[in-house]
Amino acid sequence: MKIFLTGGNSGIGQATKQLLIQQGHQVTAPTRAELDLTDFAKIDKLDLSTYDAIINCAGANGGAYQGWHDNSWQNQANHVAVNFTGPLLLAKQYTRQRNQGQFIYLTSTSADDPISYTIFMVGSKVAIRASLNAVRRDYPGMLFTEIVPGKTRTNMLQQNYQGTRTHQQIQEEYAKTPVLEASQVAEAIAMAITHKLECVRISPCKTQENK
Repeated sequence: MKIFLTGGNSGIGQATKQLLIQQGHQVTAPTRAELDLTDFAKIDKLDLSTYDAIINCAGANGGAYQGWHDNSWQNQANHVAVNFTGPLLLAKQYTRQRNQGQFIYLTSTSADDPISYTIFMVGSKVAIRASLNAVRRDYPGMLFTEIVPGKTRTNMLQQNYQGTRTHQQIQEEYAKTPVLEASQVAEAIAMAITHKLECVRISPCKTQENK
């Protein structure tokens, strides 16, 4: 399959890109410099007509640790642009150019029980889910697939804390609760492609170390 993937430089996107290439897929994964999801004009000019699947793994959560009031509006606006507006425009461009295909996007189990600290990020995940559930009715030949991972060890906490925590402190925070590895989420995405699934929910198991 020919696949277009965002967020391929790190985390879940990088793990997914590596796995799909190993499985024999042809993966195009532009860097952020090549395709920033806040550059809506560039998204509107993308040629996605030859891709069998689009996978959106890009995400933003900068400064969320500061909370609802103290995080900057610039960070919060970026959460909405990267987690909602950009992916929705990507889906728009894809459905413009193809009658069939698969559009895969990531939300989060936190979208089922959001807290105010992360409301711009989580609210965007809720919004993209609702929007694409509405869009799917008009494009019966297009499969929209939601991947719903639990807490995953990626660079998102580092992005969140914006240099105010050391690598060791971030790893200690991950160690407090069960977490998924990016490779596990990548396997869920690959399974969704192979079996043409509409939704895959994956949560970390409670290990002995976390009890």
